[in-house]
This record gives sequence, C-alpha cells and structure tokens, in this order.
Amino acid sequence: MAINKNSNAYIIIYTVVMVTIVGALLAFLATSLKPMQDANVLNEQKSSIMKAFGEADASFDEVVTMGRLSAGEFAVVADDAAVAEVFAMLGNRKALSEATDNLPIFKMEKDGVTKYVLPIVGKGLWGDIWGYVALQQTEGNVVITGIVMDHAGETPGLGAEIATLKVQQMFEGKALYDAEGAFAVRMQKGGAQNEHQVDAITGGTKTCDGVNAMLETSIGKYESFLRATEAVAEECCCGECCEEGNVELNNEEE
Repeated sequence: MAINKNSNAYIIIYTVVMVTIVGALLAFLATSLKPMQDANVLNEQKSSIMKAFGEADASFDEVVTMGRLSAGEFAVVADDAAVAEVFAMLGNRKALSEATDNLPIFKMEKDGVTKYVLPIVGKGLWGDIWGYVALQQTEGNVVITGIVMDHAGETPGLGAEIATLKVQQMFEGKALYDAEGAFAVRMQKGGAQNEHQVDAITGGTKTCDGVNAMLETSIGKYESFLRATEAVAEECCCGECCEEGNVELNNEEE
C-alpha cells in the first residue's frame, strides 16, 4: 500500500523522527565538543589575565601564581582540582559577584616588582560587564597598571567602547585611593577632574556608571589585603627590608 505523504499522520511521524534525529545529533556534538570548548574558555581567561598584567606574550602557567583570598590572607592554589574551581568561578559571573570569601587572585613577580590581578564583575546598561584589573603598590597608594574589560551587549560605538584598548589604557597609572583614603577611581562624565579619574564615554553614561560600580565593589572585596600590602610596602620603604630600593609585596605565609 502506498504511503500518503500528504496525510496528517505521515507529517506528524516524519516530524517526530526528524526532531529526534537532529536532537540526538546536536546532543552528540555538544558532548564531543565540550572539552574543546572548555579549553578555549580557559585559554581566553588566562589570556585576559596576562593582558591585564601587561604580559600578553608570556606564559600564564610559567609566571603567574594563582591564589585565593580568605580573611585577608593570600593562599596559593596549586592542586589541580582547586585550580579548576577557581577558573570555574571566573566563568560564573553571578557566583563571582556574590562571593565574599575565597576570592580568586593572581600574582606575578618580575624585576623585583609584584603585581596582583583581580577579577571584576558588574552590570552595564544592557547586561553583564566583566574583566580583570592589575594592581601594584607604590608609595602610599595602590595603582592600576592594567585593565581588561568586556561586555555582554553594550551599545556599539557607545558603551561597548569599554572593551577597546583606547579606553582601557586611560586607567593605567590611576591611584585607587584619594588623600582621605576613599576609593576614587572612576569614569567621570564631562571629563576627568583629578588624577584618579578618566574621561567617561560620550553617550555611554549608564555603562560608565556600571564600570564605576564594578570597580569599587569588586576591588572593595580585596581592600583589607590591599591595605595590608600597602602598610608593608611603606614600612619597607622607610626601613631596611628593601634591597636596592625594590619593594616586594608578599602577604603569603612562609
């Protein structure tokens, strides 16, 4: 008996079979490609951290010490499972924004100088914004030496400009705290008015407000650690614990 391809039964059966086949194929591809996707995400995270350090051509695994900050103390993370947990947290922006302890932190020492990179997360006009900021202790303050920012859907040519090198370079050299010790780095509408501020993006006020909140909130979680390293650095500079004028920030347990 010939099959009536115009019948409702045939159309329904054909649709169900095709959906099942396509669904199974997509599930197989998603499963088989997941290790490759995870590797790409990991490489992107490491690359962004190295860009924040200003060492884009260096190997993350060779020069960076991974850590977690708990109760103001830097604890080195070396175990494979613990390392995986840190990178998983970096990929979960909601969890990262809600975390108040065991915070990811990355350290690099080069030429007698110690820098730390912290993850930053926040909200822009249309969605998530995130990135990494590199910090270094100088005389009496903590200075931004590099920053990398990205976004989920800010307006092209406006808020999306936070992901450009031109905007990110404006943050370099900005001291975190003003003379009263208050957090002072911000994108200022109408143009920077002091040494802590950078020019806001014209037409991107809401995104810039999001960046300001992201920086203050995210960096604020590490404030006790930053203040402690600041105090150690000042003591070293005034005492005899520095050699040839180099200050090494290290809040780890020996």
